[in-house]
Amino acid sequence: VLIRIRTSYKSIMSAATTEIESVTFDEKKIGTEEISECFLWTEAEAQEHSRCQGGASNCGATALLNVLAALNLPQPEADAADKAVKTNLRKHNVSLSAYLAARSVAGTTGEDIVEGCALLGPESALVGRFFPFYPPRKVNLQTWLAGWLSRGCSAIATMNFQKMYGSDAWHHQMIYGVSDNGVYATNGQDVFSYEELLVGLESPSILAIRAADVLRCDPFDAECCDGIDSRWRDLAVCKQCEELKKSKEAGEQVAAHVFIPAAYTAGIAIFAPKDSPAAQQLREASELPMK
Repeated sequence: VLIRIRTSYKSIMSAATTEIESVTFDEKKIGTEEISECFLWTEAEAQEHSRCQGGASNCGATALLNVLAALNLPQPEADAADKAVKTNLRKHNVSLSAYLAARSVAGTTGEDIVEGCALLGPESALVGRFFPFYPPRKVNLQTWLAGWLSRGCSAIATMNFQKMYGSDAWHHQMIYGVSDNGVYATNGQDVFSYEELLVGLESPSILAIRAADVLRCDPFDAECCDGIDSRWRDLAVCKQCEELKKSKEAGEQVAAHVFIPAAYTAGIAIFAPKDSPAAQQLREASELPMK
């Protein structure tokens, strides 16, 4: 894998910054240096080689395919990737409880993407590990990510886009580069500032459902929601839905959203070629400490 690295050597003897323009993983020695910049692709290469999702809720499978592409590993067909990461679709024209239950698991989770690596068939050449970022972790996101990318790894961020941008869902994006400018990702072609990215990473597992989507469900069996599991009772989903409907029927201003448990954990999955030194380092790495 061709990677581009910038390392800042922090020592008493030298504070020089060394540029390494085109370095392969085997040539790079990870020592006492702190890596601040690393790219698997240029932005132009990412535009050329990365995939955009071809259907609803399959951003996780798309991110995994982009990891394989960036690491020059065999890629399965898109439907095989969907199956491997257990992509779930939203449900429509169903009861309220069925709609909300499907929304809570729509797409896939970072953990399922990691597990999906082993389900891509005997030719699978990738291993992964998911690092939760909620509760918030004590980590320098730039050097942590750049360090893994410099070892010949790639990454997928699982982010709460609702908290970041007011979007309708969470999102998975493959990370191909890190620099002082931020984190470079595919599907879409984004550069996140570290502050921006941490908003989506330091998020509880909660999904906001628009009031209009809740109110159009029929039958409106709100009483069934709290029976899904204890997290639904803790969030009083039944009460939220009933109060929303009462406000609507009374002509009062209604809440913008109903909040339900989400299957997703915010965090970053790191992926390494199987049997590589990085794969062993990934297995042995410590969990990120809490803040």
